Amino acid sequence: MGYSRCVGRVGALAVATRMAVWIGVAVLVVTATALPAPVSTASPAVKLSADSTALMLGGTGIPTWNDADVEVIMGQFIAPTHPGQTIKPVAVTTPEELWPVGRWVALVCLALCPTSVFGPGGSGWLPDEPLWKLSGLFSRTFDQSVQDGVADLEAAMAEHGNDHLVIYGYSQGAVVANVEKRKLAEQYPDGTTAPDIDFVLSGDPNLPNGGLFARFPGLYLPILNFSFNGPAPTDTQFDTVEITRQYDFFADFPLYPLNFIADANALLGFFYVHIYPFDVSLPAEATKSPAYQGKYGDTDYYFFETADLPLFGPLRTLGVPESFIDVVEPFFKVIVELGYDRSIPPGEPTPARLIPPLNPATVAADLVDAVGEGITNAAALIGAPKPPAVTHAAPQMRAVGGEPATTRDRLNAAIGAVKSVIGDGRTIVRSARSDNGSPAATASAARKTPVRDAVKNASSDITKVVTKVSASVKQALSGDNDDDDTGDGSEGGAR
Repeated sequence: MGYSRCVGRVGALAVATRMAVWIGVAVLVVTATALPAPVSTASPAVKLSADSTALMLGGTGIPTWNDADVEVIMGQFIAPTHPGQTIKPVAVTTPEELWPVGRWVALVCLALCPTSVFGPGGSGWLPDEPLWKLSGLFSRTFDQSVQDGVADLEAAMAEHGNDHLVIYGYSQGAVVANVEKRKLAEQYPDGTTAPDIDFVLSGDPNLPNGGLFARFPGLYLPILNFSFNGPAPTDTQFDTVEITRQYDFFADFPLYPLNFIADANALLGFFYVHIYPFDVSLPAEATKSPAYQGKYGDTDYYFFETADLPLFGPLRTLGVPESFIDVVEPFFKVIVELGYDRSIPPGEPTPARLIPPLNPATVAADLVDAVGEGITNAAALIGAPKPPAVTHAAPQMRAVGGEPATTRDRLNAAIGAVKSVIGDGRTIVRSARSDNGSPAATASAARKTPVRDAVKNASSDITKVVTKVSASVKQALSGDNDDDDTGDGSEGGAR
């Protein structure tokens, strides 16, 4: 009994051991086939292939770019900054809401906004949504919209995780892109292997020098739940392109907000500059554009000047002729520019300041030039001739006896005028040098009277005096001692 019991125990132990081995193998198999791979800390957009995808984010009121706008963005902004690359465009849908404005702002844009974007069929046109939703009362606040937009962007990044990504953002979409860029910078600091992600931004409120959110970093509007989240980072591993237009309310706000004229100009710049993102374009070789300002940190900056002040945009909208506006616009442009400091690099974070350091002489000179330009435009408006241009070229001279031809001609003309006045209109007295050098005189026949004779004698005396003075002046001018002064004081003839 003892032996058989022992054998039974050994057999049971062997069976149990084999069962444990089989269970262990099964567990390993199941683990290898069913469990997911270890979680990677790398971004879903780590570059694993040569494919490239452009993820495009719209601005407030533009949840999704339509095909026409996608083509414009690719041709004007993305292709020039990424030459030689084949990039697949993808329009990412994000909320792009702003409580309590809602989508009815598109109706306001019918008068001022580009119809290609905000008109019927455009990316910002009213969607097929119920009226209660269009009212804006149920819209997301700005901060909520940005937060949800970041989530939508990251979902699109995960979907295209094997691609080289180019993220384009406009206005609120640029804010979403900058939030994502900060997150990536924290996840991939310098010295780590970062995913291949680039950013192209336009109308960016986070622009370090000029962006509204960078002018007032940390400002929070509690009722609107609207955060001014500061300047965009420029010390990351992610190449970025910033495209800015002068006087854009969100991207080129005045540095000195106490300049209320500059503030008003920037506010109107929302309607006449900011909502026209496609009015500017980069050439095929982007860095050769006159708008290129250079690189600061990880970012290349492009700044497009705006010829017309938005301040006079309403007058232009009402049909006031440009020639009338040109009379006053130069003066106001000097005032507006006093609200900025264009010497500061665009990538340098620059919060708003109070009082600009002005040079009175420079400001006065600029204002005088502006007033002069306005006067010139006003003269052109009323048809008055423009003032003659001041030239510094030497007058053309013709040497005659060593004196300027203009001086001699004027003297002779003056003498002739005097002679014509003092003559009697019927008797012509003209001295000339004959062939033998003696003076000869010709006179027309006239009836002599005592009065006429007295006048003629006086005329002859005046003529002699004038002639002698003329000869002396000519001699002094020419420096010639052998002038045509005859012995009797009469004017010598021309040689």
